[in-house]
Amino acid sequence: MRKLPLILLLSIFSWVNASAATDPKPETASTVLRNQIIELLGTPEFTLSDELLESTIQFMVTAQKTIVVLNVTTESDQLENYIKNRLNYKKAEIEVTGNRMYYLPFKIKKG
Repeated sequence: MRKLPLILLLSIFSWVNASAATDPKPETASTVLRNQIIELLGTPEFTLSDELLESTIQFMVTAQKTIVVLNVTTESDQLENYIKNRLNYKKAEIEVTGNRMYYLPFKIKKG
């Protein structure tokens, strides 16, 4: 009977320790893909005429883990070509079970 409080106390410490060791926010596949897209795009080497260039990238990741750019919504042809050249047909680091579409806003600030 004297061991029951000790066992209960040890189990509570074990539970607290296990819950503290878990990652509260594990990276999702979308976060991994977003980080990879940002890395692939890098910093453009062309000069910007506007203070801020905005675009929305519509792309698909195929079952073979290939990124296919479908549409880039922007007013700058230079930015559209840059995005397509840097992303199209690159390998994604995530697993998908079929073709999956994504939308990603992209902004470039001058300076």
